[in-house]
Amino acid sequence: MSIKKYVSDTTTILRQPAADWETAVRQAGSLLERAGTIVPAYTEAMVKMIKELGPYIVVMPGVALAHARPEKNVKQNSIAIVTYEDGICFGNESNDPVHVVFAIAACTDDEHLDLFQAVAEFISGEGNMERLQKAAVYGDIGF
Repeated sequence: MSIKKYVSDTTTILRQPAADWETAVRQAGSLLERAGTIVPAYTEAMVKMIKELGPYIVVMPGVALAHARPEKNVKQNSIAIVTYEDGICFGNESNDPVHVVFAIAACTDDEHLDLFQAVAEFISGEGNMERLQKAAVYGDIGF
């Protein structure tokens, strides 16, 4: 399963100035809101989960996978990508600073797992993360 199916130039912004983690998650969520794939309540749910559970979404050095439970707040499966040149601290000592935030929105639990798998395949693909972090425009990512 390819991540390209769920990402577009309108759900990707690159080389943003560093912000705090909450601003970063809201920024990624707002891309999906503007694309019409989620409602604002999903963005709020992503922020709430991190506030309640801590920075568990920072899954590896430099990478955060923001998400929430699919509770009728998602209209269409989608992924937003935001990169940060300076990095953002989420409070995860092992994996901060975060340079890439993926916001993952799925309509169902099963689809949620499919989207996570698509992101995992992209992350593990040779050269993908380096291209993403160096990209100045969407076409540079090389999906």
